[in-house]
Amino acid sequence: MDPGVIAVIGTTGVGKSNLSIQLAKELDGEVINADALQVYKGLDIITNKMPMEEREGIDHHLMDFLPLEREYSVLDFKADSLDLIKQIHNRKRMPVVVGGTHYYIQSLLWRNTLLDTKKNVGTLFEAQAQEKNDRNDGFLQESDTPTLYKKLQEIDPTMANKWHENDRRKITRSLQVYFETGQCQSNLIKMQHGLSEGERLRVDTMIKGGLFDEIKRMRKSVGPNTDYERGIWQGIGYKEFDPYFTAVEEAIKNDQPTDTKELEALKAECTETMKTRTRQYAKRQVLWIRNKFLPLCREKDVKIFLLDATSLDTWKMNVGNLAVKIAKDFFAGNTLPNPEDLNSYAKEMLIAQRGHDAVAALESWEKKECEICTEMQRIMHDKYAKGSTDPLPPVIIHGPTGWEQHLRSRQHRKMRTNKVEMERDGANWWYFIVQEYKKRKHEGTLNSDVEVVAEHDGASPTKVRRTDDDADVGDGKV
Repeated sequence: MDPGVIAVIGTTGVGKSNLSIQLAKELDGEVINADALQVYKGLDIITNKMPMEEREGIDHHLMDFLPLEREYSVLDFKADSLDLIKQIHNRKRMPVVVGGTHYYIQSLLWRNTLLDTKKNVGTLFEAQAQEKNDRNDGFLQESDTPTLYKKLQEIDPTMANKWHENDRRKITRSLQVYFETGQCQSNLIKMQHGLSEGERLRVDTMIKGGLFDEIKRMRKSVGPNTDYERGIWQGIGYKEFDPYFTAVEEAIKNDQPTDTKELEALKAECTETMKTRTRQYAKRQVLWIRNKFLPLCREKDVKIFLLDATSLDTWKMNVGNLAVKIAKDFFAGNTLPNPEDLNSYAKEMLIAQRGHDAVAALESWEKKECEICTEMQRIMHDKYAKGSTDPLPPVIIHGPTGWEQHLRSRQHRKMRTNKVEMERDGANWWYFIVQEYKKRKHEGTLNSDVEVVAEHDGASPTKVRRTDDDADVGDGKV
């Protein structure tokens, strides 16, 4: 069999690093780190690096080598990892790739699944990229909403159809995705489709192990141009505790105590925020595995084995020992178990759930015009809005859920009743309806029971009372 590669993927706090060491021990392997934050020197707690004493003598690559001020891209990782894999194979050993930055592993295992380039990422290319980013940012900030929506219709009509033409925030976000990735958001969606015990323990262990000392050292490195959305600064832990450390520094500056109940409460709040964001990150990782990684495995006919790491008590049996057995059988050419039969989670994740497929949901999304509401609102507008020459836009409903809600809405039922009355009563209908509409519009009592005064072409005023919005106006007592 050709030399292979073992990839260990999974959410945060499930024991990926422990499993990679166990696999490397049993299969004479070396570990390649695929975590975008663990490449940086120091900060072992906030990046959750495996301590040296727990690595059991296994070589670890692409870990703890990069200065904090440097950035490390997926292209850098891919080039370095491919070179390392060749070296490890030449030593007749097994590469074990492990980490939580899933798009790193994705770029390594499959070609053309992420933005790729053969260009040298040097100063010239970076300058050109920055110039392009500046132009795109200027376009997003300076253009009006109709211009942005027209641009989105050109590059991603699917997302343009999903968003309302006046929803600038969502339109801008879809354009940003395109400008930053080179792919429209709908295509990315098509490609992708409570804290666990381990996650909670991980956060608590990090705090007890010296997380606060690392954050203090990081705060000393912050400069005026620090970008908190890039490099090491985007990791979970630093930003979450910024309110607490800012308050502590302010207290020290003003010669005030730093052990008050208020500060302790703020620290506890920041701790919970970190746990919440860790949970949210784990959910995003699950979505990536379900909607991106697994479809690629099915497309390439690759076997993937999902192990049950939900309990720390059974981790060794359900994860460690089972993974080693499957890996050994695979490289020995032995019969492998059916991936779907390993556990209930594997069955749920590996069987395609077409009924809940995100791609199907996206492609089924459509805008609908309510012809009844559009017609009736335009009639009333043309009759009532004197001096106005601008026609009312059509009543557009977004998405199947919105359409069902609109059909049940009070407004739609009112317009539907009005249309029936108009078709039945002709001019008499319009006479009473427009007077009622004008009066209620003026008083700000639309959709409530009011007494309407109507004047019949100069005749004496006549009172009409509607006691129900869906009542027959033509039957009102005159």
